[in-house]
Amino acid sequence: MNRGTLKTLIRTYLFTSDDDPAYSDTVLDPIAQQAYDSVLSDINQAKPDYLSKTVTLAADSSASHDYIFATQAVPIDDFASWLEVRYTDEDGTALEEARLEELRGAGSDFFAITGPDEAPVLTTSKDSPAGTPLFFRYGYWPADFVDDSSTLAGVPVKYHDVVALEALFAYGLGGEQRLPPELFNRWRDRKAQMLARVGRRGVQNSRSRLVDVDL
Repeated sequence: MNRGTLKTLIRTYLFTSDDDPAYSDTVLDPIAQQAYDSVLSDINQAKPDYLSKTVTLAADSSASHDYIFATQAVPIDDFASWLEVRYTDEDGTALEEARLEELRGAGSDFFAITGPDEAPVLTTSKDSPAGTPLFFRYGYWPADFVDDSSTLAGVPVKYHDVVALEALFAYGLGGEQRLPPELFNRWRDRKAQMLARVGRRGVQNSRSRLVDVDL
């Protein structure tokens, strides 16, 4: 499904047409994007590695502890969450996350990520080796819609209708209408089905990791 088809489905749920000025393209384009972002956010929360990539991060300099996403050889502009940080490659020692204010005294093999998703910076602790390349696995945001041919990348095809149902807060524009309970129930059920599907795609329970914390 692309954005054009998505808007057609939204208008079907709203029981209107594309010549209705209350739900014109100008009105529905940002609503479609907001609904898409909302569903992607829920997917990232339910299964952080569902949308994931791996890269090698280069330090700002050979003596630096900073890894600036925007200045990498291929800039990282789709960061959503970190999943794995290791020295050099996927077999390297794993680093653990620490709060920025605790990073200086944390010892070796710790990091913090600061800045918004659009411009993050990963900083390793003072006692960690400077300038070392990092293997970095991260969750990402699919690209925003550009036009009506843009697709719903990242949302399972069988659940594209969830994005249209997510957009039905448009019923309340102007405070004159309320979402019918049948559509509300459909949105709730379909979204629950999607998140259950994304969160578990096999018969085995996911493993949990226990981390020792010094008190």
